[in-house]
Amino acid sequence: MSEPSAAGTGSRASHLGVVTLTLMTAALFLTLRNMPMMAATGLQMVFFNAVTVFAFLIPIALVSAELATAWPRNGVFHWLEEAFGTQWGFTAVWLQWVQSLFGITSILSYVAASLAYAFDPRLANDRYFIVAVILAVYWAATLANLRGTRASGLISSVCLGAGVLLPSAVLIALAAVYVAQGRPVHLDLAPTLGNWLPLAQPQQSLVLFLSFIFGVVGIEVSASHAREVRDVRRNYPIAVFAAAVLGFVVTLAGGLAVAAVVPKAQLDLVSGSVQALQALFDTWGLGALVPVAALLVALGAAGQVSTWVVGPVKGLWAAGCAGNLPPALQEVNAQGVPRNLLIVQALAMSAVALVFLLVPSVNTAFLLLTSAAVVLYAAMYLMLFAAAIRLRYVEPDAPRPYRVPGGRTWGLWLVAGTGFVTTLACLLIGLLPPGGGVPEGAYAPAMLATLALMLAFPLLLNRWRRPAWAPAAQTE
Repeated sequence: MSEPSAAGTGSRASHLGVVTLTLMTAALFLTLRNMPMMAATGLQMVFFNAVTVFAFLIPIALVSAELATAWPRNGVFHWLEEAFGTQWGFTAVWLQWVQSLFGITSILSYVAASLAYAFDPRLANDRYFIVAVILAVYWAATLANLRGTRASGLISSVCLGAGVLLPSAVLIALAAVYVAQGRPVHLDLAPTLGNWLPLAQPQQSLVLFLSFIFGVVGIEVSASHAREVRDVRRNYPIAVFAAAVLGFVVTLAGGLAVAAVVPKAQLDLVSGSVQALQALFDTWGLGALVPVAALLVALGAAGQVSTWVVGPVKGLWAAGCAGNLPPALQEVNAQGVPRNLLIVQALAMSAVALVFLLVPSVNTAFLLLTSAAVVLYAAMYLMLFAAAIRLRYVEPDAPRPYRVPGGRTWGLWLVAGTGFVTTLACLLIGLLPPGGGVPEGAYAPAMLATLALMLAFPLLLNRWRRPAWAPAAQTE
């Protein structure tokens, strides 16, 4: 899952170059969290990673850039409102927010599993330990974010460097040395079609594919910087493609590293990256470094959570201030943080965390939460791509500092259409049972019921809203 940021308004002078924007965009989705699930697909990760980057990541980034430069206010809410009306704008931002409850919980389970390796690896499969860490870290992050976004930004920056980039570099470098020394490689390198493509057991492989998609959802927030880029028409696409290539190389190398050093039968889908680091450290008698690595990995994921705590809720709050939420949920504290919404969010996330106590295993709960988050986010992305196409027709003359390349409409149809089809496929894959003891007959209906309920709630709230919910002078 990627890290959201507040959308820029375009009021600042254009000053971002290609290198800066490339790094900012790549930082949104570079993480160790998805490497174990990538490793579980074997060499199929090459295929899945390529599909994720070129059929999902790039279409979202390019379409969002056009929308963000033309309609920079309020992000997803304003884009959908402009295309389809207020109720659908609110529905889109609601889905963006509610999926984060599932997504953040799965990220926090990764924090807990990684943290377990700093004390006792057996705790990684202890459901009560997982839930305790989820609640403690999330509520701590909520309290920290009540102090304002500056503190959250500082925490995220430090955690990204120390908890994501450094461990990733160590993992990839040590794995390269491991392979170069001729040690046992647990990755099946057979040059067969079935080894590279999801032909055998396609259902299991496709369910794991959702973790690739989950790793880049939220990339649309990169477009919030489009108006700050020098020569946006030229530099923005270059930066997006460069970030996509960088992310492809680093995450693919990390996934291959995990697959090479950890046998698939022993791979933990939640804490596999730390498993791999432990195996590598033990190879050279450096086991004492495992707790340090585990703490850094947990720190990196916790920093991502810190940003996700306040990011989606700000979009929901902005939509609420347009009259879509009761006044009590529009209030902010002295630091401009929507205090009441943050508390409601923390309570809702705490309820979602109980999934770990209700399902048979930590791995199964992790897959369930990931699937739910992707299904809900997929519904929002379908609306996003549709909005971009509609706005090209209903507001063709609106100033667009950045425009998806390819003539007046065919380029947008190609890019947005590719993203739409990929997103629809992800939604359908999310209805496939992940296994691990989940009742197959009840899974798809339960997931569809969840999606229907999450779609119905904002539409009903829109019908029930009152004129008093829209203050005469409410600013973002």
